[in-house]
Amino acid sequence: MGCGVAYLRISRQDVLRPFDKVQHYRALEREVHAMTDEGLGGGNHFLSLEASEKYLYVLVHTGSRNLGIYMYQQNCALLQQHSPGQDWLPLELATPDYVREYERVLTYAASRRQQFLAKTYDFLLRNKYVQAGTSVVADSCHNLLEFQPARVIHRKGSTQLVGDSEVVIPLSMSRGSLIVKPNRWDASLEQALWSCSHGAGRVLSRTDTLKHWHSLKKAEKDAYRQHFSELLNRQGDFESSILQEFDFAYKDATALLATQPFLIRCDQTQPLVTVKFTGV
Repeated sequence: MGCGVAYLRISRQDVLRPFDKVQHYRALEREVHAMTDEGLGGGNHFLSLEASEKYLYVLVHTGSRNLGIYMYQQNCALLQQHSPGQDWLPLELATPDYVREYERVLTYAASRRQQFLAKTYDFLLRNKYVQAGTSVVADSCHNLLEFQPARVIHRKGSTQLVGDSEVVIPLSMSRGSLIVKPNRWDASLEQALWSCSHGAGRVLSRTDTLKHWHSLKKAEKDAYRQHFSELLNRQGDFESSILQEFDFAYKDATALLATQPFLIRCDQTQPLVTVKFTGV
């Protein structure tokens, strides 16, 4: 609940040197896991440094953690009471008090993402990877209810587009991310309910992704191991949860944008370093 992706964008002119994985990856990883009381969370949550031609980005994908779980449990109890056997609640339950509590969860999730961004930026400043300058922050949510006067829009794995604000669409762990914004003059934007995909979309199931990995030649596997050495386990290989996020499992940017003509492509990044989740 409240899960989303945020970025902090740094101009290339404020970048002092490339990130040194050997010197600082483990230090960054330790700090990331201690940046909030509840950590990044499980599944495909991550924090990454990514770069484009003009910018360095800090990206984070996480949500509301325990507060969201608590509200989910409350909703399950309401479901048993008011709509047993169904997967929806009566609209009249969306009272002002309910909506305020729900908005509190979303605000908490967004504030957690801001903590990760600010503290990672501080890490980069302290270790002289960047100099102080003007940074830009953007945040988007892809797991939420939007309460409107005549309806409720449920976005699950669908990113909410707001005004001219930019949003991040992660492509894959090894391919980077798209930075996009809505073209408010495109008629299909209304048909899409001001929503876009929150990721590239899989072309291989998780099982088929693992099969594909095992079909690769040693040189191909070694290229991934070299580029993402920070994610190798003690045996010098990737856990299955990491393999399932590599580029061959997902559509590319061209295929993604072709199905969403209402999106304006603002930037595209390449991954530099990734910190994955701990816990559940």
